[in-house]
This record gives sequence, structure tokens and C-alpha cells, in this order.
Amino acid sequence: MPAILEDPSTRNPLPKAHTDAAPTLTARKTTLPKFSSAPMTLYPITGGPQTVPKDLIKFLHEEFSAEILRGGTYPMMEPMALDQFADYWFGTFAVVAILDDEGEGLREGRDWKSICMGTFYTKPNYPGRCSHVCNGGFLTTTAARGKGVGQAMGEAYLDFAPRLGYTYSVFNLVFANNPASIRIWEKLGFSVIGRVPKAARLANSEELVDALIFGRELGN
Repeated sequence: MPAILEDPSTRNPLPKAHTDAAPTLTARKTTLPKFSSAPMTLYPITGGPQTVPKDLIKFLHEEFSAEILRGGTYPMMEPMALDQFADYWFGTFAVVAILDDEGEGLREGRDWKSICMGTFYTKPNYPGRCSHVCNGGFLTTTAARGKGVGQAMGEAYLDFAPRLGYTYSVFNLVFANNPASIRIWEKLGFSVIGRVPKAARLANSEELVDALIFGRELGN
């Protein structure tokens, strides 16, 4: 369930509040009622891709590339290279959600295909004087679909983003034929603040699809 707008090769500078707060954030624990109440830990990534296990980045790159090629949620036509994905996704602030009942954390060599449930990033939606408005991009892994992971990551986003100093969130491209994403954001208090008619040529639609713009104040 994407929300991206910006060119993946560019990055808006982080506001000072984000830079100051990111190192203080700690992991968030939750459970997945739709997955036998399995314990899940959401680990914040604040030090860039070099702090993430390489095999985990490789796994998530494969998942993200497959999502792009399916052509129904993200606007990109072609997958990114591995290094570009690592910097794009983990270069500002990101979270990785894993089943972690043994508390082994993010270490090289784990069975990511079985335990990694998803990931999201948070970054400024605009530069400079508007950088207190953020967006996020979300990816639920193939094995985790339909288990409530998307909502759990959305709840974590609403927890972390205001603590990073953001006061408002905008999701720029939520496609109108993606009811699962729409349900999650509406349930979490977002509302449609705009619509771009016929914005997307998607693989899962013969017709051009509208893009919804969702927004919500943070910290309330």
C-alpha cells in the first residue's frame, strides 16, 4: 500500500526534529490476532541501510521488485537496483516488522521469508518550510498478506511519525481500486483530501485509475 510521490533518485532534507528524535526511538511490540496471536516486533531503522542485515535487504528488495512488477499498487514501471532500493527505503527512517518470539532481532542469517512480515518508511513529503509534513511507503510481504500486518504497521507509523516531529501525514497515491489500503487508512483516521482523476495505468485495470490523496493530523 504505497504512498510515494517523489523521484526515487532524490531525497528531501530531513527536518531537525527528525534527526534529533530518530536515535531515541525503540522497538515496538504487538500481536497479530489473525495469525494465532503471534508476537511481532517492529524495529526502527535510524542509521541507514548499512545497519540492516544484507540478506534482509536482499529479501525485501525481491519482495518490493515483485510488487512493482505486479503493477497494481506502486507507480514505478521497473524495479530499482538493489543499492538504490536500500538507500531509497532505509536512507531516512524505516521500520521492519518480524515475528520475533525468541527476541533474536535483526541479525544476519535469519529465515526472513518466514519471519519478516513487512516494512515501511517515513520521510518528508515536501522540502524546507513544509518538511514537517511526512509520507510513508508500506510493503507487506507475500507470506504475511491477510494477517493484519498492514494495520499493525499503520498503527506503528502513527506512533513513530509524531515522535519524529511530523505534524501531518499525506499519502499521495492510494489507488482507488485498492480497497484493502483504503479500509486501513480510513480505520486509522485518515480521510480523502484530494483525488487525481485517471492518474494511473495499472496492470489490474483496463481503465485508468484515480489516485486518492489521504491526509491526517498526527499526534491526536
